[in-house]
This record gives sequence, structure tokens and C-alpha cells, in this order.
Amino acid sequence: MIRIEANIPFIEPPQWAILERSLIDLMNGSVDPVMERYVRPAGSVLWPTSEDFSSIDGLDDTYESFHNWPLFYLLGGGDHILEYSHRTWEGITRQFARYDTGHGHPMVVKEYEQGYDWMHQGEGYLFFYLLCMADPTNEKNLERAERYAGFYLNEDPEALNYDTKKRLIKCAHNGSMGPAYRNFEKHYTAYRYTQWKPWSLPFHDIPGIETVEDLQKPGMEEKMGQALVERMGRGDVACNLAATSMVTNAYICSGDEKYKAWVVEYTQAWIERTRQNNGILPDNVGLSGEIGEYLNGKWYGGYYGWTWPHGWHHLSDASIAAAENATVLTGDLNYMDFPRSQIDVLMQQGEIKGETLHAPHFHHDKGWDGYSPMQAHPITHIWCMSMQDEDMARLKKQRNHDAGNWQKVSAHFSKHGGGHEAAWTAYLQGEYPEYPVDILHHNHAQVHHRLAFMRDDQQDPSTYGDWYLQVRNPITVEGLVQLTMGGPLFMYNGGLLMARLRYFDVDRRRPGLPPDIAALVETLENKRAVLHLVNLHPTQGREVLLQAGVFGEHCFTWIAYQQRRQITAEEAGYGQTHEAQYRQTIQGQIEDKAVEVNDRYFTVHLEAGAEIRLDLGMERFVNSPSYALPWN
Repeated sequence: MIRIEANIPFIEPPQWAILERSLIDLMNGSVDPVMERYVRPAGSVLWPTSEDFSSIDGLDDTYESFHNWPLFYLLGGGDHILEYSHRTWEGITRQFARYDTGHGHPMVVKEYEQGYDWMHQGEGYLFFYLLCMADPTNEKNLERAERYAGFYLNEDPEALNYDTKKRLIKCAHNGSMGPAYRNFEKHYTAYRYTQWKPWSLPFHDIPGIETVEDLQKPGMEEKMGQALVERMGRGDVACNLAATSMVTNAYICSGDEKYKAWVVEYTQAWIERTRQNNGILPDNVGLSGEIGEYLNGKWYGGYYGWTWPHGWHHLSDASIAAAENATVLTGDLNYMDFPRSQIDVLMQQGEIKGETLHAPHFHHDKGWDGYSPMQAHPITHIWCMSMQDEDMARLKKQRNHDAGNWQKVSAHFSKHGGGHEAAWTAYLQGEYPEYPVDILHHNHAQVHHRLAFMRDDQQDPSTYGDWYLQVRNPITVEGLVQLTMGGPLFMYNGGLLMARLRYFDVDRRRPGLPPDIAALVETLENKRAVLHLVNLHPTQGREVLLQAGVFGEHCFTWIAYQQRRQITAEEAGYGQTHEAQYRQTIQGQIEDKAVEVNDRYFTVHLEAGAEIRLDLGMERFVNSPSYALPWN
């Protein structure tokens, strides 16, 4: 393995490096209040508040409360973060195996969701994917990864979710008990006004129901519920594309080709349906394989589809996650055309208001609807995969000129604490050089806000809702992922983490940046990345191993860097009376270096107080993805 010596001393440590390491230290100390006050010793949580709880909803929210803890460990968080992650995963899984669904079996069967949609499963199982990556030697989770994926490969006779001939998942609700038609027949018999008031209507052709307010009329909730069961209760939906992440996770754990084959087959089936539907992703397919089979031939109106409840805001996550998964498994970037084509459809339907493009995000019987500025994360994901100038042009065209979202870091609530893709990509384009410092200041504020909230918290635990821990979670990782790994946050509704680089601590033989090491990805190109590494420790050297890609799917081809040549005693400092003279002396001792690598790994040894800027040549998507640790 190539080993590079970093021996150029810095005089003034970069502000971003100080903030990066202090953020890691801050979050390392922020989780104990959560575990001590809001989590039981065995890892279960304080919601639901009674043992007679019965529902098909809520498991995802409890998993979500800890979803980014394994990722923080992967970035360099303490060993206790991984231990807490395992404890809460196990505790929640056991806990929800006690709660009834109203079907005579619990919410968790065979340690897995009994049957629910992939908007919710996608959110919840982020925790599991990242836990598998953080601890790939954990035999229990490796077995689970394959068993969970097996629910979609029909390997469990009680969970025949997939029609191998029609290439479809049989129901919008699915899981360890197979196609969950039962959920619709029991839980959606009425579409309650009080529950769905904030959302758009699922259908716009029900006599007597023109607006959500009409649901208050006698019998209308039941009328809409009956239509929902009849139209959404069977067949496949585009939302299920997020299931490809569970199966891809099993491949990355095991390397078994059957998982790759399923992901490619299922993703390709939806690509072909999109072609059949004149280039627009249909959101529903009947059990016969016919688009719109239960919706009078309409390609829209499926469960979590174009019409209800989130429109493109969810379909983007599902379609991009599937395209990313197929790409990383096959190395074929043409899969990114699938979600890209949908963004082009929306942009073509859009209109410029002021200087900002407003595009539709919904479609129903009256046509395209829900015009608003486009969010940056979908096209950012596509650009990070493709590295094409055309995708960067799309990203810039979608900028929100009213909000100036690419020029500043702004505080706003999101479950993952992110949403700054426009600003991060502007930084990579040289338009926002202050972004690393600004996002890290923002991340510090996020953590301190949650800590202050917990200190002042006087809420009665008996009033907790399913979200109680999500608003108390002090871990925030967007800035660290972008700056150190060179990638965006995962698609929250079920995507895997996709980024250019990953780090391992050689001395401690574990994932993550070693103590005192800070990293900043300054440039991303198709075959190149530029990385700045700093060792802030005043007296001790550090050794970091770099991996090309989150799963080792890329390859380093060459590295160009600078190194301080061996110096004489006189050059070592005699007569240097001030830092300016010392800087000038150092500059005269620096030599350009280059080395061929042709490997997915190399190591850097950073002397105490040293920094190095690495110009990395890369070939992308040339290796089979794996969670395997470098020393294994």
C-alpha cells in the first residue's frame, strides 16, 4: 500500500480544521444526556407511552431518532457512539415486537417491519444501513441484512412480496409478513379529515369532494377511504423503488450476485414503464403489470405518488436511490438518466418568477400542480454521481434567487439537519469560499441548541409523541459528510450514503478520521479530487488510511502533492526570528511529488502540526462495492 509522508508545518491552523475537530468533540460529549434521560438502559425508548399501543405506524420514527449515530462514528465519533447505536437498534427492535397491529401479530415480525410503505421503511432503515457499514464484522447484522433482503427475493415462504414474472412488488405495504393488503382493508376504510387536513387530496374525481374541507360532510371520509382501498390497496408503486437500498445493502455486506441481479431487474422494470409512459415515471402498476390498472388507466394517483401526499418530493428520493444503487452495483452511470429525465420534465413544465424557476411537484386530474422553487438535493445527488457539466448547469438553473440558497447557510428544520446542497456545490465551484467555516458554525449551533433544549426540557414523558427523540437528537453530520467525504447526505427516504472518500484510523484499526486529523475536500471532478488534510496535534503524528468511495467502489490512480525536503541544521531555524521569515524558509524547502497508486487505498502519515494538499486522480465505479475493512 502506498504511504505518503506529510511533513509541511503550518504556522496558523485553518479555521475550518479547528471547527471540524471541535464539532466532533462537542458531539462526542452530547449523547450521554440522551441515553441517560430519554432511553431505557436496554435501549428501548419512552414512546409509545403505554404497552397496549396498537398501530402499523411509528417504528420508523423511533429508528430515525438515531439514524445518523453510526454515520457520526464512521466520521470519527467515539467508540461509545457505536455501542449506543447497537444498543438502541436492538432495544427498539425488541420493543416493537410487543406492540399489536390489529391483525393478530406485532409490528415487528422476524425482527423486521411486518408491512408498511417504503416512504416510512426508507426513513427508518437508514439506521440499519449505516450500522452495517459502521460495523461490518457484526455477524448478527450481517445475517439480518441477507434475511431482510430475502423478503424481497421470495426466500421466506411467508413473505412472497415479489412477482418474478411481472417484476413488481405486489403491494404498496410490504414486509416480513408479505404483501400487506390487510393494512388497507383495516386501517384505510376512512380518510379522516382531522388526520389528513394539511395534505392534498389523494383523488380529485370523487363526487362531492372537491377540497379537503369537503371531507367534513357526512359520509365523505368513508367514501374517500373506500376509493383509497380500491385504488391503492393492491399492486406496485414507484415508492417501492426505495426497497433497492435494502437489497443493495445485502450485496455490499455479502457480495452475493443474486442481490445485484434483483436490484438491476427491479430498477430496469420501472425504467421500462417510464419509457412506456412517454418518459414520465408512472407511480402505480396493477398486479397484471398494467400501468393505471386500478386507476382507470391513470399513470398518477398511486400510493405516495405524483398526486398524494408528497409528489416529487418523495418520488425523487425513491427514483434517485434506485439509480444510485444500480450505478454503484454495475458501474453504469446511464442509470442516472432515469431520475434526471424526471427533473427535466418538471423543469420543462416550470415557469420563471422573478429570477427563480418554479416547477410543479404534483400531478392530478387537473394537470401539473404545486409550483414552487426546486430543492437542490435531487440534482446534487445526480451531479455527484455523473460529474457532468450538464447536471451542474441544471443545478445552477434551479437556484432560488429569492432565498439566495447557494450564497449562505440558513437555519431551518429538517429531520436530517441538512438542506445546504446548493451552498456546498457553490463552494465546490469556487463561488462560496466561506462555506466550510459557515456550515461548521451552523452545525455547532445545531448541537448547542439541542443541548439547551434538553437542559430546559420539562415535558411530561407521558405526553411524548413518536417524534420526541427526533427533536432532541444532538448529532448533525451534513457538514462533516460534505467537507470530509465529498458527498451529499443520503436521500432521507431510503438512500444509501454515496461519497467520494472514506477514512480509517490505522493505529486504532477502526473507521473514521484519527484524533486531531481534519479533512476538507476542496475540488470534485470526474477523474479527480483535491483533499486538504491537517494534523492539529502539537506533538504526535497521526496515520490515516484513505479509501476511494464509501464502499471502495472507486480507485486512486495517481497522487500529486508537495513535501518538505530533508533540511540541514542551519535551515532548521537558526536566525529565524519571526514567523514571516520562517514561512519564507519553508517555502524554499518544498518539492513537488507524484506517485502512481492504482489501488482503492493509500495511507498518509501526518507529522505533528503538519498539513498536506493531495491532488487525487481517480477512476470511479470500477470496483465491486463492499463494507469490508481494509485490513480484512
